[in-house]
Amino acid sequence: MTSPLSSNIVYRGRLFSLDRLAIRSRRYRSQGAVLLCLLAVNFLFLVVFVTPVYRDMMAGEASLQATRAKMGQLIQYQKAQEAVADLEKTLLTQQELALLADRLPAMARRHQLAIPGVSYQTERQKEGEVRKISFSFKVSGRYSDIRRFIHEVEGLQKFLYIQDMAITSSDKDSDRLELQVGMVAILR
Repeated sequence: MTSPLSSNIVYRGRLFSLDRLAIRSRRYRSQGAVLLCLLAVNFLFLVVFVTPVYRDMMAGEASLQATRAKMGQLIQYQKAQEAVADLEKTLLTQQELALLADRLPAMARRHQLAIPGVSYQTERQKEGEVRKISFSFKVSGRYSDIRRFIHEVEGLQKFLYIQDMAITSSDKDSDRLELQVGMVAILR
């Protein structure tokens, strides 16, 4: 016979054998040991393989962001170069300046206006910089003709703009007006 304390335990009305408990305890210990080994292998895999790949991926992402920023700057630089090239196309050359001095009186005659003369003055600039040319002239005629003439001058495809204008009446009873025009052009 066995003693009641050595091999059996009564728990909540059920009888348990200590031998069965010892076997279960060993089984749980072995499952825990397997679980700990699996966790250690996973941690080792994470440290040895995944972490370097993650670092490389983050370095690649930073490199990609830097490359995108540089590409954005290059695209802006290219657009600026294209804008400068388009602007240079509208600037007058020395030959076009001479043609413009002849063209303004011809345009005025087409609108039944008179231009007695065109005077211009260049501003001195450093070598390699663009030069600014100031024109001034008087136009006399009817208001509607002067308006059409100014509209045509503004529609020229060259970089030429009206800096100032002053209109006066030559006679109180006459419909003829006199317009003093100041214009500016930029030479390449």
